[in-house]
Amino acid sequence: MTKLAVETRAGIVRGELRPPVSIWRGIPYAAPPIGDLRFRPPQRVTPWTGERDATKFGTVAAQSRDPAIAMMSGIGDKIVSGEDCLTLNVFSPGADHAKRPVMVWIHGGAFIMGSGSTPLYHGDSFAAQHDIVVVTLNYRLGFFGLLYLGDLAPGREAGNYALLDQIEALRWVRDNIAAFGGDPDNVTVMGESAGAISIGSLLGMPAARGLFHRAILQSGATVLSPPTREDMTNVARNVLADLGVTVGELPDVPEAKFLALQEKLAREKGLAAFSPYVDGVTVPEPPINAVRAGAIANIPLLLGTNRDEWTLFEVFLGDRTITPFEAPLRARIGTTVDELLAIYARERPGRTERQAWIDLIGDVAFRFPAIQLAEAQSDHQRAVYMYRFDWASPAINGRLGAAHGLDLPFVWNRVDLPASKFLLGEAAESAQPLATMIHATWAAFIRAGDPNGGGLPAWPTYDRTRRQTMLIDRTCSVVEDPGGVARALFPAL
Repeated sequence: MTKLAVETRAGIVRGELRPPVSIWRGIPYAAPPIGDLRFRPPQRVTPWTGERDATKFGTVAAQSRDPAIAMMSGIGDKIVSGEDCLTLNVFSPGADHAKRPVMVWIHGGAFIMGSGSTPLYHGDSFAAQHDIVVVTLNYRLGFFGLLYLGDLAPGREAGNYALLDQIEALRWVRDNIAAFGGDPDNVTVMGESAGAISIGSLLGMPAARGLFHRAILQSGATVLSPPTREDMTNVARNVLADLGVTVGELPDVPEAKFLALQEKLAREKGLAAFSPYVDGVTVPEPPINAVRAGAIANIPLLLGTNRDEWTLFEVFLGDRTITPFEAPLRARIGTTVDELLAIYARERPGRTERQAWIDLIGDVAFRFPAIQLAEAQSDHQRAVYMYRFDWASPAINGRLGAAHGLDLPFVWNRVDLPASKFLLGEAAESAQPLATMIHATWAAFIRAGDPNGGGLPAWPTYDRTRRQTMLIDRTCSVVEDPGGVARALFPAL
């Protein structure tokens, strides 16, 4: 096992070679956000002397250890978590200044769980099979990443620390990735769920401009009605009241107290309790507005959702993933809720009313925002590619269907992992040919902004007229406007 030393702007990091891939783990891209830096934008990392060991993953972001949540996030009791979490990992064919395409992965987890070091996200296959440099990262979660204090204390106007962490990691890539064999002028950001929602926000953030050149958004997009500054100020006031502290005392509150309060809020409001918001500073306006105005006209997009997004949460978390959404949905779109439920029941015979609700929540949370992002960007950029992942798992008596996250083992070419086999069931072994094609297709887009050539059928671009969408299943095909009746009913926001 040969170790490798690479010089970054902050100092030398020593990784290791696991042929044919070189790996560096736990590289700090920002100063630890602890003490007085808690609830502050990320600060540049302090340079070090000598060589820094980069053979072990860094601490993952402080997060819940609720057993059901930990199962979905892949973060077990043996994984160390905490606030000193701003590190990244690099998987490369070689630190040889070869200017390879770079993919930066932003993990999901409802902004309350997950990490960039989860085994599924190891970039070995992209590096070894497709000559791509992969960067995975951790960022602050929950209150640590999204509490807003701008209206409660001077000098706190910049919120959305989680997004600012991601931007700081992208700056690190710009400044350092060439030494690891990557091309800083050929960077694709890719994310799923909260990671994709993060990217949807980055698309509208001035500070992120020029730091990436393509984007892949899986099961997440721009938040169509993001929380406002006023919304988040009210949340902050409640947090301070519950903790019995002032803004100035926040650095001294034990981490465990924040996590307990965070779990309480998640139980009350469901998995959508935390999301990026419009603070008028870091995110000046709803990101979809910036996209509609052509702010990212130069960015090709590959995006899509899974057919049965919400079944994952319903199967493992039960009613608490459904009931918090019923009243807000009716308040938001009124009797359209009943029309949509009728459409789902008609299009998928045999579905119960509960299953129709699951379809509706999944579409409102993931599919409709993705379609509206694709529409907005296709007005300015021809290279927009839309998919729907329909591959239904036989696991858990078929209850998962094409659930949220089920596409990940295919994209990362890791259908062999124990967690993947659990989700894919008895079909895991037979899924490998499709995984090989999807993996190669994503790699083609990362390389040149066009997914064609990876083994899937010819994939046309998306526009408002034909809405051509790749349906990914045991047999893949392109269909115009799948689920179009429900799409047409959902109001544009």
